[in-house]
This record gives sequence, C-alpha cells and structure tokens, in this order.
Amino acid sequence: MSVNTNHKTHPGGAWDNQCWQRAGAGLTALLLAGCVSTSSSGPVSEASKTSTPGATAPAAKTPPPRPAAPIVAPPRSSGAQTLLAQANRAMAEQQPDTAVVLLERAIRIEPREAALWIKLSQVHLSKNETLIAFQHARKAVVLAGSDLEKSAAAWLQLAEVYQAQGKTSEANQIRQRYRRGRG
Repeated sequence: MSVNTNHKTHPGGAWDNQCWQRAGAGLTALLLAGCVSTSSSGPVSEASKTSTPGATAPAAKTPPPRPAAPIVAPPRSSGAQTLLAQANRAMAEQQPDTAVVLLERAIRIEPREAALWIKLSQVHLSKNETLIAFQHARKAVVLAGSDLEKSAAAWLQLAEVYQAQGKTSEANQIRQRYRRGRG
C-alpha cells in the first residue's frame, strides 16, 4: 500500500506531512512506554551479583522512598493565588503564623480548593500541630475528588502527617501506593 504524502489532507483524503509526524511521535511514545519495566525488583546491585548462591543479605528495614509531590494546579481565583504566593513567601521566611492567616483568607475565597488545604496542612505540620494538620489533609483528600494530581498530593500530605504522628506503617502504605504514580 502506498500513501502519497506530498499533498494536503482533505476530508476523507490522504495524510499530509504534519499528520505523519504526529503519527510517528505517537508511535514513538507507545514504543518507549512499552520499554519501561513494571517490575518492582529494581536494578541489580554489584554486591548481589557477586554473592554466593544460597546466601542471603540481612534485610534492612528502610522505608520506601518518598514519592515526588505531584504538581498541583493553582487556585482559580487570582486573589487566592496571590494569598498562596504570599503564604509560600512567609514560609520561606520562617513565619508559619503569617502563612496560616494568609491561607485561611485564601480558603475563604476558594473553600473547595484542595491545594489550599494541602498547603495549610503542611504549615500546621511545620509547627508540629499534627492534629490540625491531619484534619486539613483529610479535608484535602475529600475535596480532591477525582483530580488525580490533587488527590495524590493530598494523600501524600496525609502520609507526612502520619509519619509525624509516629504512624510509620500507615505512612509507608500510602507512599507505596503513590510511588507508582497514581492511587
């Protein structure tokens, strides 16, 4: 089958060069995705290659690595965005009380914005107020709903709160679930 790529496409007609480029890019992405390993064994270390058969290494109890925080879309209103930016600046300047006030004002503007509740939980956690941080993280989980990025960020914040409360097992379970990308 031969396809003429020298003329523009028309409804029901042949593909132009741009169509071929997009199709090639899509095929490349699919091929690369197929090359990604889904096994959880990870890379083989040099020490495991040289160990004697039947010998087992002592099991180290290390927590699973913390997943990178997903990028969450900012609030929709410009007022809430400005207050969030000011709260971030206050945290950078080691002023968590100011950050709390700014975030509470932003939440009055957009009370259903999970990103603001996540940030408020982070600020309270930095002040070692784990009960309040827990409440705000749970609120963020509920408000995130089906938004995958916000949901992942809210759950990972809840894991941080659990860790601070000494609930390492619960924290690790959440992190393990979101380490793969989505819950």
